[in-house]
Amino acid sequence: MAPALSQLRRASEEASGRSGRPAGTLRLTMPRAPFELVVAPKLTAFRQAYPAVELEIAVEARMVDIVKEGYDAGLRYGNHLDQDMVAVPVSPASETILVVSPTYLEHHAMPKVPGDLLKHHAMVCRSQETGVIIPWTLHRGSKAVKVTPSSATIVHDLASQIALAVKGMGIAFAPVALVSEPLDTAKLVRILPVWSGRLDTTYLYFPSRRHQSAALRAFVAFMRQ
Repeated sequence: MAPALSQLRRASEEASGRSGRPAGTLRLTMPRAPFELVVAPKLTAFRQAYPAVELEIAVEARMVDIVKEGYDAGLRYGNHLDQDMVAVPVSPASETILVVSPTYLEHHAMPKVPGDLLKHHAMVCRSQETGVIIPWTLHRGSKAVKVTPSSATIVHDLASQIALAVKGMGIAFAPVALVSEPLDTAKLVRILPVWSGRLDTTYLYFPSRRHQSAALRAFVAFMRQ
């Protein structure tokens, strides 16, 4: 959506919001993991609270210029954003762990130390800013090591990485909350349990506050509850 059209739409929606409760379309973009962990659990309650707000959510892994593409806001891990953006924390940092399927371990040795991960296949992400593979940063107390699996499939979506791990593709490094179900049902097992990582705080970000519509203000407040 061109910036001029986006501004016209926002002005119209702000006007409709002044007459009562927030109204109009709210366009959001985010990766699938924060959608499933942060946003999806609250959507039903938000719709009940603000039935006149029409949500349009693009779930995608790519980095998005929300102003250029006409979105009202986005979700991202970490607050490394342009200076003209407002970043509001909506979910705290969380633990990430290494998981793999029992089927995979039937054909591969169980890793004993982080260095053993170099002998295994893994699902990883490539930085959209630098173009390099993002290493796994593992912590054990005050000790930290970085591992970049040498045999890897690049998948820019945590949920898809987990699905591939369940199918026996290799090792995934994922938030505990996203793998609780496959761990409980033994579709996945945790490996190197004394080592874990950290997923950054999730931020809701949007252009400077003077451009907020009533619908966006309501959504920000709701996500912060």
